Amino acid sequence: MNCYLSCDNLSLKVGYQPLINLFSLNLYASQSIALIGSNGCGKTSLLKVLAGLSKPNSGKVHILSKQLWPENQSERENFCVFLSHIPGLLLDHNIINNLKFYTQSFGIKLPDESYLNALNKVGLKDREFQTARSLSNGQKRRLTLAALILIKPNIILADEPTNGLDSDGINLCLNIFEKLMNSNKTALLIATHEQKIIDWCQSKVNLENFSLQNKKSKKTIKALL
Repeated sequence: MNCYLSCDNLSLKVGYQPLINLFSLNLYASQSIALIGSNGCGKTSLLKVLAGLSKPNSGKVHILSKQLWPENQSERENFCVFLSHIPGLLLDHNIINNLKFYTQSFGIKLPDESYLNALNKVGLKDREFQTARSLSNGQKRRLTLAALILIKPNIILADEPTNGLDSDGINLCLNIFEKLMNSNKTALLIATHEQKIIDWCQSKVNLENFSLQNKKSKKTIKALL
């Protein structure tokens, strides 16, 4: 199996207070891991370190066998996406321009038909000229899911990706994740409190005690894409 992401003995402090101590993990192609633990245990902070958005106090991170530091940040962005719990959108721009901003920031240029097709898959058909500001929280999340369909990243580091989604939206999120795992061998590390996501993932890691639990079988969701 190809190891897409590895971290070795990561430690992180907030001020002088230890938050994460000597954490190690390997994430492989087509693997899904749920990152669990109580609020404030460091899940979001860990994802930001793994995404290269902040630095640990000690330890190493490798993405596709390349050490994250001092490698150029732009190299990381070609294959790793950090999905924040608050969708980062250009609120005063329309939906299709938001999608173009996402894809072009990864060096991907696509015909308009591809953007419209992605919007249709996430239930935002005929809304391409609405501003992002006019969308509900759930629709904003669906827009970021449309971006994942277009970018097809090797690695997704997702922080509470189902925030704002109803039951249908959660199923849609899992459908997209599963299709990316199957067709693109995308690997996922998902910080979540949502039990449906935890049950769906192949493994779960409790950040409070660093325990890794693998499952003998994974519940699959029929892809609707």
